[in-house]
Amino acid sequence: MTLDILICTIDQGIEKVPEVLMPPMDGVQYVVSMQWTDERWKERVPKMLEEREDVKLTFLEGKGLSRNRNHAIECATGDVVVIADDDNRYTEEFIQTIFDAYKEHPEADMIHFQALSKEGTYLHLYPVDFVSSVEMTFRRKVKVRFDERFGLGSEKLCAGEEQVWVKDARVAGYQILYVPKPIVMTPVGTTGRQFLRNKKLQMSKGATFKYVYGTSNAIWRTIKEARWWMVHRGANPLPILYNMLKGMVEV
Repeated sequence: MTLDILICTIDQGIEKVPEVLMPPMDGVQYVVSMQWTDERWKERVPKMLEEREDVKLTFLEGKGLSRNRNHAIECATGDVVVIADDDNRYTEEFIQTIFDAYKEHPEADMIHFQALSKEGTYLHLYPVDFVSSVEMTFRRKVKVRFDERFGLGSEKLCAGEEQVWVKDARVAGYQILYVPKPIVMTPVGTTGRQFLRNKKLQMSKGATFKYVYGTSNAIWRTIKEARWWMVHRGANPLPILYNMLKGMVEV
Protein backbone atom coordinates (compact mmCIF):
# COMPACT_ATOMS: atom_id res chain seq x y z
CA MET A 1 0.00 0.00 0.00
CA THR A 2 1.22 3.50 -0.87
CA LEU A 3 0.11 6.85 0.49
CA ASP A 4 0.11 10.37 -0.95
CA ILE A 5 0.00 13.42 1.31
CA LEU A 6 -1.57 16.25 -0.70
CA ILE A 7 -0.22 19.63 0.44
CA CYS A 8 -2.14 22.52 -1.07
CA THR A 9 -0.73 26.03 -0.77
CA ILE A 10 -0.78 29.41 -2.51
CA ASP A 11 1.87 32.04 -3.22
CA GLN A 12 4.18 32.61 -0.20
CA GLY A 13 2.71 29.56 1.53
CA ILE A 14 5.13 27.45 -0.51
CA GLU A 15 7.92 28.59 1.80
CA LYS A 16 6.30 26.75 4.74
CA VAL A 17 5.95 23.40 2.98
CA PRO A 18 9.42 21.97 3.80
CA GLU A 19 8.46 22.00 7.49
CA VAL A 20 5.56 19.64 6.72
CA LEU A 21 7.83 16.96 5.27
CA MET A 22 9.08 14.05 7.35
CA PRO A 23 12.28 12.15 6.61
CA PRO A 24 11.71 9.85 3.60
CA MET A 25 9.42 6.94 4.48
CA ASP A 26 8.71 3.83 2.42
CA GLY A 27 5.44 4.08 0.53
CA VAL A 28 4.89 7.77 1.27
CA GLN A 29 4.91 10.53 -1.34
CA TYR A 30 4.07 14.25 -1.08
CA VAL A 31 2.07 15.94 -3.80
CA VAL A 32 2.63 19.68 -3.42
CA SER A 33 0.13 21.73 -5.40
CA MET A 34 1.10 25.41 -5.48
CA GLN A 35 -1.44 27.94 -6.66
CA TRP A 36 0.02 31.23 -7.75
CA THR A 37 -1.44 34.66 -8.45
CA ASP A 38 1.81 36.06 -9.89
CA GLU A 39 4.56 34.18 -11.78
CA ARG A 40 7.14 35.65 -9.41
CA TRP A 41 5.87 33.49 -6.54
CA LYS A 42 7.11 30.42 -8.40
CA GLU A 43 10.64 31.72 -7.96
CA ARG A 44 10.23 31.31 -4.18
CA VAL A 45 9.91 27.51 -4.32
CA PRO A 46 12.41 26.04 -1.82
CA LYS A 47 15.13 23.97 -3.49
CA MET A 48 14.39 21.14 -1.11
CA LEU A 49 11.03 20.54 -2.79
CA GLU A 50 12.70 20.23 -6.19
CA GLU A 51 15.45 17.93 -4.95
CA ARG A 52 13.57 15.35 -2.90
CA GLU A 53 12.54 12.26 -4.84
CA ASP A 54 9.45 11.73 -2.70
CA VAL A 55 8.00 15.15 -3.59
CA LYS A 56 5.88 15.74 -6.69
CA LEU A 57 5.67 19.50 -7.28
CA THR A 58 2.86 20.85 -9.41
CA PHE A 59 1.48 24.32 -10.15
CA LEU A 60 -1.96 25.84 -10.70
CA GLU A 61 -2.65 29.43 -11.68
CA GLY A 62 -5.35 31.37 -9.80
CA LYS A 63 -7.24 31.00 -6.55
CA GLY A 64 -9.73 28.60 -4.95
CA LEU A 65 -8.74 25.98 -2.38
CA SER A 66 -11.25 23.46 -3.73
CA ARG A 67 -9.76 23.90 -7.22
CA ASN A 68 -6.33 23.30 -5.75
CA ARG A 69 -7.40 20.19 -3.87
CA ASN A 70 -9.03 18.75 -6.99
CA HIS A 71 -5.86 19.44 -8.96
CA ALA A 72 -3.74 17.71 -6.33
CA ILE A 73 -6.05 14.68 -6.34
CA GLU A 74 -5.67 14.37 -10.11
CA CYS A 75 -1.88 14.38 -9.65
CA ALA A 76 -1.92 11.69 -6.95
CA THR A 77 -0.79 8.13 -7.63
CA GLY A 78 -0.90 6.53 -4.17
CA ASP A 79 -3.43 3.94 -3.05
CA VAL A 80 -4.52 6.19 -0.18
CA VAL A 81 -4.72 9.98 -0.17
CA VAL A 82 -4.34 12.32 2.81
CA ILE A 83 -5.62 15.91 2.67
CA ALA A 84 -3.05 18.33 4.14
CA ASP A 85 -2.37 22.03 4.61
CA ASP A 86 0.96 23.85 4.53
CA ASP A 87 1.05 24.21 8.32
CA ASN A 88 0.43 20.57 9.29
CA ARG A 89 2.90 18.31 11.05
CA TYR A 90 3.15 14.51 10.72
CA THR A 91 5.01 11.68 12.39
CA GLU A 92 5.78 8.13 11.32
CA GLU A 93 3.35 6.97 14.01
CA PHE A 94 0.55 9.04 12.47
CA ILE A 95 1.23 7.61 9.02
CA GLN A 96 1.36 4.06 10.36
CA THR A 97 -2.04 4.67 11.97
CA ILE A 98 -3.46 5.41 8.52
CA PHE A 99 -1.84 2.37 6.91
CA ASP A 100 -3.08 0.10 9.69
CA ALA A 101 -6.63 1.43 9.50
CA TYR A 102 -6.95 0.75 5.78
CA LYS A 103 -5.46 -2.71 6.13
CA GLU A 104 -7.85 -3.53 8.97
CA HIS A 105 -10.86 -2.12 7.10
CA PRO A 106 -10.69 -3.14 3.45
CA GLU A 107 -14.37 -2.25 3.12
CA ALA A 108 -13.71 1.45 3.88
CA ASP A 109 -13.41 3.89 1.00
CA MET A 110 -12.86 6.92 3.23
CA ILE A 111 -11.62 7.06 6.79
CA HIS A 112 -11.84 10.11 9.05
CA PHE A 113 -9.44 10.39 11.95
CA GLN A 114 -8.65 12.95 14.65
CA ALA A 115 -6.35 15.97 14.73
CA LEU A 116 -4.25 17.46 17.51
CA SER A 117 -3.31 21.07 18.14
CA LYS A 118 0.36 22.01 18.09
CA GLU A 119 0.20 21.82 21.89
CA GLY A 120 -0.94 18.20 21.75
CA THR A 121 -4.58 18.70 22.74
CA TYR A 122 -7.45 17.43 20.61
CA LEU A 123 -8.58 19.92 17.98
CA HIS A 124 -12.19 19.58 19.18
CA LEU A 125 -14.50 17.11 20.89
CA TYR A 126 -14.95 13.85 18.99
CA PRO A 127 -16.83 12.53 17.18
CA VAL A 128 -18.07 15.56 15.21
CA ASP A 129 -20.79 16.12 12.61
CA PHE A 130 -18.57 18.30 10.44
CA VAL A 131 -15.15 16.84 9.74
CA SER A 132 -12.08 19.01 9.12
CA SER A 133 -10.15 18.50 5.89
CA VAL A 134 -6.93 17.48 7.68
CA GLU A 135 -8.80 14.63 9.37
CA MET A 136 -9.88 13.20 6.00
CA THR A 137 -8.29 10.35 4.07
CA PHE A 138 -9.61 8.25 1.20
CA ARG A 139 -8.70 5.62 -1.34
CA ARG A 140 -7.67 7.18 -4.62
CA LYS A 141 -10.36 5.18 -6.41
CA VAL A 142 -12.96 7.51 -4.85
CA LYS A 143 -14.18 9.70 -7.72
CA VAL A 144 -15.91 12.45 -5.74
CA ARG A 145 -14.29 15.87 -6.06
CA PHE A 146 -14.58 19.07 -4.04
CA ASP A 147 -17.42 21.41 -5.05
CA GLU A 148 -15.56 24.48 -6.29
CA ARG A 149 -18.38 26.83 -5.27
CA PHE A 150 -17.23 26.30 -1.66
CA GLY A 151 -13.93 26.97 0.09
CA LEU A 152 -11.30 29.67 0.54
CA GLY A 153 -10.79 31.73 -2.59
CA SER A 154 -14.20 30.88 -4.02
CA GLU A 155 -16.30 33.78 -5.27
CA LYS A 156 -19.13 33.73 -2.71
CA LEU A 157 -18.79 30.78 -0.30
CA CYS A 158 -15.52 30.70 1.64
CA ALA A 159 -16.04 27.51 3.69
CA GLY A 160 -18.00 24.27 3.93
CA GLU A 161 -16.22 22.33 1.18
CA GLU A 162 -15.36 19.41 3.47
CA GLN A 163 -18.95 18.83 4.56
CA VAL A 164 -20.23 19.10 1.00
CA TRP A 165 -17.57 16.65 -0.18
CA VAL A 166 -18.49 14.11 2.51
CA LYS A 167 -22.18 14.50 1.65
CA ASP A 168 -21.45 13.85 -2.03
CA ALA A 169 -19.40 10.77 -1.11
CA ARG A 170 -22.25 9.36 0.97
CA VAL A 171 -24.76 9.97 -1.84
CA ALA A 172 -22.38 8.23 -4.24
CA GLY A 173 -22.46 5.17 -2.01
CA TYR A 174 -18.91 5.18 -0.67
CA GLN A 175 -18.25 3.54 2.70
CA ILE A 176 -17.08 6.12 5.26
CA LEU A 177 -15.51 5.09 8.56
CA TYR A 178 -14.39 7.04 11.63
CA VAL A 179 -11.31 5.82 13.50
CA PRO A 180 -10.72 7.65 16.82
CA LYS A 181 -6.97 8.10 16.50
CA PRO A 182 -4.96 11.25 15.67
CA ILE A 183 -3.07 11.49 12.39
CA VAL A 184 -1.91 15.12 12.29
CA MET A 185 -0.98 18.16 14.33
CA THR A 186 -2.36 21.47 13.09
CA PRO A 187 -2.90 25.03 14.38
CA VAL A 188 -6.22 25.72 16.07
CA GLY A 189 -8.54 27.40 13.58
CA THR A 190 -9.96 30.91 13.94
CA THR A 191 -13.23 30.38 12.04
CA GLY A 192 -15.39 30.76 15.14
CA ARG A 193 -13.82 34.10 16.00
CA GLN A 194 -14.28 35.34 12.44
CA PHE A 195 -17.89 34.27 12.09
CA LEU A 196 -19.54 37.37 13.56
CA ARG A 197 -17.69 39.82 11.30
CA ASN A 198 -17.46 37.75 8.13
CA LYS A 199 -20.60 37.83 5.98
CA LYS A 200 -19.17 35.32 3.50
CA LEU A 201 -18.58 32.88 6.34
CA GLN A 202 -22.16 33.27 7.49
CA MET A 203 -23.41 32.75 3.92
CA SER A 204 -21.19 29.70 3.61
CA LYS A 205 -22.62 28.10 6.72
CA GLY A 206 -26.18 28.64 5.50
CA ALA A 207 -25.31 27.20 2.09
CA THR A 208 -23.61 24.20 3.69
CA PHE A 209 -26.61 23.54 5.94
CA LYS A 210 -28.90 23.50 2.92
CA TYR A 211 -26.61 21.29 0.83
CA VAL A 212 -26.05 18.76 3.58
CA TYR A 213 -29.45 18.70 5.34
CA GLY A 214 -32.00 20.02 2.86
CA THR A 215 -33.95 23.29 2.92
CA SER A 216 -36.37 22.71 5.83
CA ASN A 217 -33.74 21.30 8.17
CA ALA A 218 -31.30 24.03 7.12
CA ILE A 219 -33.76 26.81 8.00
CA TRP A 220 -34.26 25.30 11.45
CA ARG A 221 -30.49 25.01 11.96
CA THR A 222 -29.99 28.60 10.75
CA ILE A 223 -32.47 29.95 13.29
CA LYS A 224 -30.81 27.88 16.00
CA GLU A 225 -27.37 29.18 14.95
CA ALA A 226 -28.44 32.83 15.00
CA ARG A 227 -30.05 32.33 18.40
CA TRP A 228 -26.86 30.76 19.77
CA TRP A 229 -24.81 33.82 18.81
CA MET A 230 -27.42 36.09 20.38
CA VAL A 231 -27.56 34.18 23.68
CA HIS A 232 -23.86 33.34 24.07
CA ARG A 233 -22.17 36.31 22.38
CA GLY A 234 -24.76 39.06 22.62
CA ALA A 235 -24.89 39.42 18.84
CA ASN A 236 -27.80 40.78 16.84
CA PRO A 237 -29.28 37.60 15.31
CA LEU A 238 -31.00 39.30 12.36
CA PRO A 239 -27.91 40.01 10.20
CA ILE A 240 -26.64 36.47 10.86
CA LEU A 241 -30.01 35.00 9.92
CA TYR A 242 -30.20 37.17 6.80
CA ASN A 243 -26.72 36.23 5.56
CA MET A 244 -27.17 32.52 6.23
CA LEU A 245 -30.48 32.51 4.35
CA LYS A 246 -28.81 34.48 1.57
CA GLY A 247 -26.18 31.77 1.35
CA MET A 248 -28.87 29.12 0.87
CA VAL A 249 -29.87 30.79 -2.38
CA GLU A 250 -26.42 30.03 -3.78
CA VAL A 251 -26.93 26.24 -3.79
